[in-house]
Amino acid sequence: MELNNKIEEIMENLWIKTQEMHEDYMKTDALTLDDQSLLEEMTQHNLIIIEDCKVRLTTKGLEEGRDVIRRHRLAELLLTEVLDVKGDDFIHDTACDFEHLIRKGIDEKICTLLGHPEVCPHGKPIPAGKCCEKGFEEADKSIIPLTSLKPEQGGKIAYIRTKESKELQKLMAMGMLPGTPIHLIRSFPSYVFRLGYTQFAVDRQIAHEIFVRIID
Repeated sequence: MELNNKIEEIMENLWIKTQEMHEDYMKTDALTLDDQSLLEEMTQHNLIIIEDCKVRLTTKGLEEGRDVIRRHRLAELLLTEVLDVKGDDFIHDTACDFEHLIRKGIDEKICTLLGHPEVCPHGKPIPAGKCCEKGFEEADKSIIPLTSLKPEQGGKIAYIRTKESKELQKLMAMGMLPGTPIHLIRSFPSYVFRLGYTQFAVDRQIAHEIFVRIID
């Protein structure tokens, strides 16, 4: 189900209010008149329950609100870590617009690219998605850092885990994206690997931040 942007913003505020601020409800008079005009539609979609001018999220509403929060905070990380956007207010406002463009499937690709992050740039938790659960399950079996590969061993990029946006941008410029085949050539004195037909070299610290899915 696709919700309009305004309803998604209301869902986001309700989710933060009830799940992170631990309040049981939001009063209808805390919403703007424009937002209040959408409450009936939200009730019809079984997203909220209104009793005595108190708005509560349904089970379905909690799930939808969680999804909006996840997309917003992933958008903030994408802006700061990959696009190197500065300014908290600008990042928040841009993420508010961008979150509506990120749909299911795309958010998982962004999450994987960023290494299944747990917090946004402001330190707030990012709700885990199915890709995170799958990534953690597979990590125990077949995902290892590039530093653990042996020369002549290869696989596919699983994700990159770094807090340095410049490093992430540098690696992406090499073509290092999730799913890209990678082949380690040697590990000393630096880590030399092949992406496609091109060879690159990085130091151990960066190599340790590149996670590879080993393919039998």
